[in-house]
Amino acid sequence: MTPTYSIIIPHKEIPDLLMRCLRSIPVSEDIQVIVVDDNSADADTYLDTYPELSRPYLEFIRTKTGGGAGYARNVGLDHAKGKWILFADADDFFVEDMHDIISSYVDSEADVIYFKNKAVLSENINIESNRCSWMNRKIDQCLKDGDEWPVRFKLFVAWAKMVKRDLVIKYNIRFDEVVYSADVYFSMLVGYHADIIKVTNMILYVVTFRPKSLSAEFCTKPGELKTRAEVFFREEKFLIRHNICRVRSMRKYLLIMLKRDHSLFKYYFYQLDELYPSKLLALHDIGKGTSLLTKIKLYLYSLLIWARIL
Repeated sequence: MTPTYSIIIPHKEIPDLLMRCLRSIPVSEDIQVIVVDDNSADADTYLDTYPELSRPYLEFIRTKTGGGAGYARNVGLDHAKGKWILFADADDFFVEDMHDIISSYVDSEADVIYFKNKAVLSENINIESNRCSWMNRKIDQCLKDGDEWPVRFKLFVAWAKMVKRDLVIKYNIRFDEVVYSADVYFSMLVGYHADIIKVTNMILYVVTFRPKSLSAEFCTKPGELKTRAEVFFREEKFLIRHNICRVRSMRKYLLIMLKRDHSLFKYYFYQLDELYPSKLLALHDIGKGTSLLTKIKLYLYSLLIWARIL
């Protein structure tokens, strides 16, 4: 029997949390679960240590590359057979009635279905977190005013949505194989190519917060700012090229660069013409809503770069 759903879960070095995620997914012949281990040190022992990985309709794939979550998800896509594809991070999990929820949309004409999430602390799931609350606000706004743009193009994560596999295959949509923001471009392309989307008020997914996760301490880890900026610069260029850019994603990263990495700011200063009609308009937009001190620093530093003094 061909499964109706394929759930892809990238994993690295957190097997106990992965088991929690798997226990939230019912064992069913219409649900193909694909766990892609991204070269965990003890992965050779997992099948003996964790019986959950040997349950029916689950495929455990171990890679030797260590290519990150984007790479692992691409491996999972190569093995997916379901009509619908869902993604989960190994430290998160689904709500108790997830199968009833996704089954209620199985015959939807939509190419993508967007759900709400609930956020909790990973170490104590009875304590709520405010992580990713912005996603629910975008969904609420869409349900209120019908504007799909923020949902299609600004819900950057792979999880809390159902995507038709035919859409992914037709447009060869893949994840960036980078350490940070690997799902941004994938999510944007899914939103761009989907003919019809469905936005629902139902909570499907529970996202957790861990102090040591990739999303913690935003843009403070080595190479993180550079990698995220590269992804969002490409994303913003795509939206501008297709005349659908309404929010400047790079603005946030340029302001972080101004504080933490002047050489990276200098690099992107020379690339601003790809995003704005002029550098003056770019600086006006980047400085919008910031403090007077930040504006002075922004314009002064940009002037010194432009004058080739720095």
